[in-house]
Amino acid sequence: MTMIEPVQLQLIHIAKKQCGLDDIVYREIIAAQTKGKKSSSKDLTYFEADAVINYMVRQGFKIKEKFTQRERDSKRRWRSGQRPANVVCLPSRDQLNMIDALASKIAWKFEDGFFRWMKKYHKTDRIITGKQAEAVIEGLKKMLDHQARRDRSPIDPHVSPDNPDDGALGDRALQNIEE
Repeated sequence: MTMIEPVQLQLIHIAKKQCGLDDIVYREIIAAQTKGKKSSSKDLTYFEADAVINYMVRQGFKIKEKFTQRERDSKRRWRSGQRPANVVCLPSRDQLNMIDALASKIAWKFEDGFFRWMKKYHKTDRIITGKQAEAVIEGLKKMLDHQARRDRSPIDPHVSPDNPDDGALGDRALQNIEE
């Protein structure tokens, strides 16, 4: 017969306090869960303690996880993207869908233009990691932005929208042409 674990004993006492149970009701719960055999949590077996804890949870007891500072820092680093060097994350479904959507919006010169671009600029045939997916998404966004700027330019496709005088005809030159 396996005796109660210290953690279980702690949980039972925390549940008693959290649910606001007085000593009489607390002992009645233990007796009900052990079919009247025991009335003290110290006498419970592992499985009896588990039954008492589960009953308390059904009555509204919330078990709060307690992490050490090191565990919290580790989880924070993991969520922020700082992973150990030996950990590789696969690309998410959202990342792959984003790549497909962006690649379909770009007017490629060749039918396999996307794969040629990946081979040339990312040195790979396919996306294997999440980091690669991020780099491809950013590259496709820049390419789409460049293509949109080029399409918006009225005269010269190489005109920068920030500086219309770099290679384009100025307003005065346009007026002279129209006259």
